Amino acid sequence: MNSRKKSFYRYLGITAMAAFVGGAGGFIAMQSRYLDWNLGWIFKLLPTFICTLSLCVLLILTIVTIAKYYKSKKLVRLSNDEDEEIYLLADKELSMVSSLNSVGSVIGMVMMGLVIPMMSYWERSESSFLSKYSISLGIITVLYFIIYVIVSTCLQVKTVDLIKKIYPEKKGYALEKKFETVWLESADENERKIIGEASYYSFKLTQKVLSYVMVVALFIGMFQPDSYVFVLLIGIGWLTQTISYLKKVRELEFKKK
Repeated sequence: MNSRKKSFYRYLGITAMAAFVGGAGGFIAMQSRYLDWNLGWIFKLLPTFICTLSLCVLLILTIVTIAKYYKSKKLVRLSNDEDEEIYLLADKELSMVSSLNSVGSVIGMVMMGLVIPMMSYWERSESSFLSKYSISLGIITVLYFIIYVIVSTCLQVKTVDLIKKIYPEKKGYALEKKFETVWLESADENERKIIGEASYYSFKLTQKVLSYVMVVALFIGMFQPDSYVFVLLIGIGWLTQTISYLKKVRELEFKKK
């Protein structure tokens, strides 16, 4: 059996499986209207659990990011024009600082988005412990997020300044409006190639993840009609990424010379 037939049969199998799961989910959703399934406590507990976990992760990320920054700063201070190996080590550490900052920012935004649902769920709860814990956690989360934004911004500015010491040809100030454009324009050909390959990899992975998330949102929508909002938001993000990518490809491919 050649590869085309294998791919075709695999496609048929996946389609049949998806149809079965979708049909079964729809049937269960319809039947659930006549059953007394009390799953509300799960949805009430999830924001508190995820917010607690996110806060712990963000705290660890902050400590690791600061440690990485000071390690790279020490390497830059000890190096000179002939110590290319030390410069590369410092550059690697600074790259990790920027990466951790980006990941931390996303986790922080997710964490902030859970504060209001978490506090509103337990505000009317009969459990005094959970009510007090959620309110305290919400206040701590907001305060720490503000601190994290300030620390993260300062670290990003300092990181860019250190990278410019290693590579004097790099230009841009981290807080200026067109920093990414100026920074990319000052990059060499190899760095632009790396950015291009990484961006395409991220695009393909995000497309795959969005398709999975959309399926989950559609499945949840069978049981929670109000969740159509999530389907719309995911769809908007998915369409924005897809259309912008295709538009840019056409511009580059058929650009007038």
